[in-house]
Amino acid sequence: MTLYLTQDEVKSVLDMRSTFEAVESGFREMGNDNIEMPARVYLHFEKGVLIAMPAYMPGLGAAGTKLVTVHPGNKKDYGLPAVIARIVLNSPDNGVPIAIMDGTYITALRTGAAGATGIKYLSREDSKEVGLCGLGVQGRSQVMGLMEVRPGVEKVKVYDIIPEAKAAFVKEMGEKYPKTKFVPVDSPKEAAEGSDIVITCTPSPEAFMDGAWLKKGCHVSAIGADTGAKRELMTSVIQKCDKLVVDFIPQAFVVGDFAKPKEEGVITEEDIYAELGEIVAGKKEGRTSPDEITLFKATGLAIQDVGTAHKVYILAKEGGIGTEI
Repeated sequence: MTLYLTQDEVKSVLDMRSTFEAVESGFREMGNDNIEMPARVYLHFEKGVLIAMPAYMPGLGAAGTKLVTVHPGNKKDYGLPAVIARIVLNSPDNGVPIAIMDGTYITALRTGAAGATGIKYLSREDSKEVGLCGLGVQGRSQVMGLMEVRPGVEKVKVYDIIPEAKAAFVKEMGEKYPKTKFVPVDSPKEAAEGSDIVITCTPSPEAFMDGAWLKKGCHVSAIGADTGAKRELMTSVIQKCDKLVVDFIPQAFVVGDFAKPKEEGVITEEDIYAELGEIVAGKKEGRTSPDEITLFKATGLAIQDVGTAHKVYILAKEGGIGTEI
């Protein structure tokens, strides 16, 4: 039998704390070379992409594949989410599909948890001020992850190209995290300048974050660019950072944030300090100086999806949630 879980059923058992635990654990397994995960495969459509992301995590006994489509114009054109995903979990013992579940909500939360993992290991523990660019689903997820690892943040400056998105975001997040002040700003520059942590999570095709705006000791969490057609970071950001950390080197140079600087001859794979898993596993140090500028470039990993889906499967089975098919 295969357990089928809808998005509402996934939401009923999954929160950011459990997602962060699954994602951090997945990075640790990766750092200890205890996973099997090929680089993801793309199909390019006129309006978006389909991505296949398989992974096997022997330590968890978890294996599966996420199929996800990313169509940025979906909301405007069809009233649909930009990201639509399904995850299939397979038994490593006999290959039987043990679960099929909505992966859209998992994708949102696990991406926020990935950013939070980078923040935990690379940002200053006393970080108080954050600049956030991109106030959609991922903006909310990134704040949720941020608050798991840096609950002492006092101020989050928020920017989006859609003006009305700022007011809605400030109201919603202000109610959710009343101890933190959420302040709308008019440009990425205002969001970045003076911030201890800078988060970008937009689908922008053009780089908009300038290294000149980054202060000493800040951490950049670059989340949004996950294809070659997207780019958030100007080359000056790459040049300004003291430590460049990625989630998976074979994927990092596919996306615009690193592909363009590589074409310009500014960066090579040898310039990458570490994959985040190496730091989480203790094989390399994270932040070693209060003044260094660090960057975590996320592209999205199948182990994040499979590890989180495996946790959802266990919780759903325990709670008698879902439909056996």
